[in-house]
Amino acid sequence: MNRLRISAVDEKHVRISGIPPLLVFCLRELPHILEKRDTPDARARLFPAPTRDDAKANQDWEQLIVPELRHLFVTAGETVARDRAKLEEESAEGHSCRVTFAAAHLNAWISAINEARLILGELFDVTEQDMNREDLDLDDPKQFAVLKIGALGWLLGHLIAFATGESSAYDEPTTDETDGMRQDE
Repeated sequence: MNRLRISAVDEKHVRISGIPPLLVFCLRELPHILEKRDTPDARARLFPAPTRDDAKANQDWEQLIVPELRHLFVTAGETVARDRAKLEEESAEGHSCRVTFAAAHLNAWISAINEARLILGELFDVTEQDMNREDLDLDDPKQFAVLKIGALGWLLGHLIAFATGESSAYDEPTTDETDGMRQDE
């Protein structure tokens, strides 16, 4: 059975291996999702006004902070897109893939994946109830977005655990964590 693993190759490189096909699909779609960051709903979610009643503070935020935040988001997305281009199959059967990238890019991966999840959630008006569904109709765009949010969230959790030193690899994810992501070899 293939399992997602995040490990240090050496001091300067990280490898994600055992990436199942659904997650490979999500990673390949990531740049297209991130391009939607400037739609009104996504923008409101990513760059909310800091106050409800201080127009000057909100205006300053919009002029001084939002452009820099947006630049950081764009840069993270571009970094991940370059790294993601290095995805390679681990076996001839194509049941899983791996990617190796600079350890310095780990925060960019965390940022871009989190941003993509937020964008999908806003674009498809995903609620907590939607996220808790167990019967997804993948022909329904909203429900397919829920599946992608879950898959990206699963990877995000692994990346955060690796980055914080909670785990050097995830060998035994639970059924709840994988949300059906395990793949037979």
